[in-house]
Amino acid sequence: MSMIQKIDVFPISLPVTQAFRFSSGSAGVAGGNAPIVLVKLTDSEGEVGWGEGRPMPQWAYETIESATTAIRTYLGPAILGQEIVDRWGLHQRMHRAIGRGPSTGMPVAKAAIDMAIHDLCARSTGLPLRSYLGGSQERNTVTLSYTLTSHDVNGVQKEIIAAREKGFHHFNFKAAVTPETDVAVAKAIRQAAGPDAFVWADANQGFQSHEALTVARGFADAGVNVLEQPFPADQLQLMRRLRNQCPVPLAVDEATVSPADFFHYAAEGLVDFLVIKVTRSGGIWPSLQQIAVATSAGLPLLVSGLTDSLLTKLAACQLAAAFGHQGPAALNGSQFLDESALYPDKEAIEFDGSVHLNKQSGIGVQPDPQALTLYLKDI
Repeated sequence: MSMIQKIDVFPISLPVTQAFRFSSGSAGVAGGNAPIVLVKLTDSEGEVGWGEGRPMPQWAYETIESATTAIRTYLGPAILGQEIVDRWGLHQRMHRAIGRGPSTGMPVAKAAIDMAIHDLCARSTGLPLRSYLGGSQERNTVTLSYTLTSHDVNGVQKEIIAAREKGFHHFNFKAAVTPETDVAVAKAIRQAAGPDAFVWADANQGFQSHEALTVARGFADAGVNVLEQPFPADQLQLMRRLRNQCPVPLAVDEATVSPADFFHYAAEGLVDFLVIKVTRSGGIWPSLQQIAVATSAGLPLLVSGLTDSLLTKLAACQLAAAFGHQGPAALNGSQFLDESALYPDKEAIEFDGSVHLNKQSGIGVQPDPQALTLYLKDI
């Protein structure tokens, strides 16, 4: 049986082409760089697998330095010699090396390793990841949701026109950045996007308790399909209070890092969707557990990301496709990152507002080695 023999860690910075604000910060600035940690696992048969972590300290508590150090010094040594197909055992080893607090410890760093082991396992069987996870190769298209960056009516109208020309039909926007304009922006999005668009408002923990219900009522009138994470992740009591009167479906993101986190929200009936975010949740294996909870609770799926690169986008789409989810997926890295050198075949995979999964084994893409050297950071 193949074992993990080698772990290579590549902290890189990808160019940011444009920024977008959310209530707790922004995803870089145009002309700046986005921190990413790539992991390459090699097994005893010489097969390799790739994974990615996208640390965003504005969103949580991991940085490129902490994630890189955690993998090199703690998580990597802990998993050497691990049987590659034993994903449960892999996570047990990682949790012993870096334990949990109220939720999963260092989920972004663990997600990079988890993604790499799933890529490695699927490659070793000759299957696309979606088939390795139990899905059909024929389910191969996931529709994307376009992330709107403007916070005024004219701005979002222009963005939607441009996005529709590129093949996008569904839209997500950041609420609570300028709460006084949220409802007007939502109405403009629905009008410009049309009645069939899925309109997704993400507050990123940004509302105060007195604002949320008023805005949610306006969102319901505007035709918003879901309001995500209105309150800080540790304010469960505010979600309970809002739920009793809220006229728009609810979802949480930052509040459900672990499967147990999501279970609490599902068990209390506080949410209407599970938001799959592979990087946030510590990888594909814990995400499978969250999906099991959602399925048992009768809740549908949504997919989002952290402006990750194409590697995570494909991993998330492979996971979604395995369970028959066709989108919309708010995987927006290509809107904000220049990853053309790192993934030169990207245009054959992502076009017309969708991700088109091929039958290649594993996740379906690997970073270009020369570009990897170009973007490498000294950590």
